[in-house]
Amino acid sequence: MKTYKIPNIKEILKPRWKHEPGFGMNKQFTLHKRESFQQSTAPEDKLLLKKLGIRKGGKVLAIAGYYASWASEIAKLGARVDYSDISSSLVKWSRDKYGKLFGKYILSGYELIPNKEKEYDWTFTFEACGGGSGLPIAYLRSLLNRKGGILVYHQRYGKARVKMGSKPKNYPLIVKTMAKVYGAEYKTKKIRVRAHRFEKPIKMITHNVFIIKTNEQARKLARQDIKALFTNKFNIESLERLNKFSEAIADDYLKEIRR
Repeated sequence: MKTYKIPNIKEILKPRWKHEPGFGMNKQFTLHKRESFQQSTAPEDKLLLKKLGIRKGGKVLAIAGYYASWASEIAKLGARVDYSDISSSLVKWSRDKYGKLFGKYILSGYELIPNKEKEYDWTFTFEACGGGSGLPIAYLRSLLNRKGGILVYHQRYGKARVKMGSKPKNYPLIVKTMAKVYGAEYKTKKIRVRAHRFEKPIKMITHNVFIIKTNEQARKLARQDIKALFTNKFNIESLERLNKFSEAIADDYLKEIRR
């Protein structure tokens, strides 16, 4: 009999706080001393799609969209973007502000979308939390897309680096582990994006990009493992893959199965 450590979906989906607009800025999890209606950087770069590897007209699912600073710029430059966030307040705020810019406004945890194969070209996120819990599940779902998934954060230095949390470790771990387990490809790169931070002037800011590229076999295996996780019905092949995939998930969000 062998013991497998796999993602504990019940624990991963457990709500941990009340999601409100700006909670990361001005509530008990304060990161900054002022409120802001943007993400930590807001791009204004005509070459952003090229730098990210997204084609004009490409279909993008933006997860953990927050105030849509990045999702809106990607959409304005010609990608077809659906916005999503787990916060009903943020989804309403974004719908009121951006209207028809986005194809859909989706109120959902990122672990649950997309549901269909090849509905999107890319899943995209900018600095989403949950890198050791739910985010790997979201990017397992990105293997269902036509192309894959893109994770981005902006590079901090010195004392400001602490604000990145575990992202410098978790983002590359997610794409490298998925590539190894599912036979996908991954790429990491640094890009310079014309952007601003809060009220500061626009300048070129370094961002880290982590890309996972899917294929037919990766899509098939991901579909099998997502179904197994959400129905709690596993065959040995899924258990073997999910046991390896769990290297990208923190121990608190794993469970053991013996077969």
